Amino acid sequence: MPKYVEITEDEAWAIDHTIRHTYSEGPSNVGKGLLLKVMTLILEFEERRDQPLAPQTLPLALTEDECWAIDHQIRCDLTVNNKPVGRSILLKVFRALTEFANERDAESGVEQLGSLADMLRAPAEEQLGGSDPGGSGPGQPPPRGGRGNNAPPAPDSPDERNPHDRHPRPDDGAPGSLPRGK
Repeated sequence: MPKYVEITEDEAWAIDHTIRHTYSEGPSNVGKGLLLKVMTLILEFEERRDQPLAPQTLPLALTEDECWAIDHQIRCDLTVNNKPVGRSILLKVFRALTEFANERDAESGVEQLGSLADMLRAPAEEQLGGSDPGGSGPGQPPPRGGRGNNAPPAPDSPDERNPHDRHPRPDDGAPGSLPRGK
C-alpha cells in the first residue's frame, strides 16, 4: 500500500532532477514509475499556475522502493530555485519509510503473538487430553492440592513446574506484583 506525501512544485522538480529513469532499487527499476508520477505532478502544477486557488502542494503516492530511491539520491543540502528542498523531501520520505517499517513490525508482532498463543495453548490441551472428566482414572495419580479439575496442580518442587509457566512464584527470586500507577 503506497504512502502519500505532500510535495511542492520545487520538491517535484528536485526529484525529477536527481532520480534517473534507469534507477533500480533491488531487482526492480523504480526510476521510470517514480518519474512518471513526478512528471504528472509538475504538469498539474503548471496547468493550475494561473488559477486563483492554485495548490501549493499535491499528493504523491510512494511505494517503499520509491522512498528508498529518493533517500538514496536526494541530498539534504539540495536546492532548487535558490530554495533548500532536500531536507524537507527527506523528512517526508523518512516519515513514510517509518510508517512502512511500523506496519511490518505490527504484522510480524501479530504473527508472533499468534504463535505464542499456540505455544501456550498446547500444554493446556495436552493436560486436558490425557485425563477423563472425573479428574483421575485408572493408573492416574489423584489431583494434588484439592483444587478441582480446572486448576493446575501445585508443584511440590520448582523442578516439577511447567516450563511454559511464566508466572512468578514467591520462591523463584522474582519480585512480587508491580505497583500500579495512580
